[in-house]
Amino acid sequence: MFSDNIFTYKEPKIISAVPVSEINEYLRELGCDEKPGSKFRYNGLEIEITPCDDHSYPDLGIPRHMITVNGDKADAENFLSAFRFKFLSAGG
Repeated sequence: MFSDNIFTYKEPKIISAVPVSEINEYLRELGCDEKPGSKFRYNGLEIEITPCDDHSYPDLGIPRHMITVNGDKADAENFLSAFRFKFLSAGG
């Protein structure tokens, strides 16, 4: 069982429409250790990128990925805040 200082960010989920290549590049720039299966380790955090079903509009499919972060709650929240800021766009 997890202790109180462990944080699993699954609900609510970060669903990102940022291309996975850009997410991977960002994680490499941070100095994350890449593991097989779109998994990364960073400062005691385990980060996993999982493909989701494409969000479809008529004639347009938007690829999406779920970002899951496991580790210390404060560290995970800081990572997620930095992730959101990195990929923030004026258009939403």
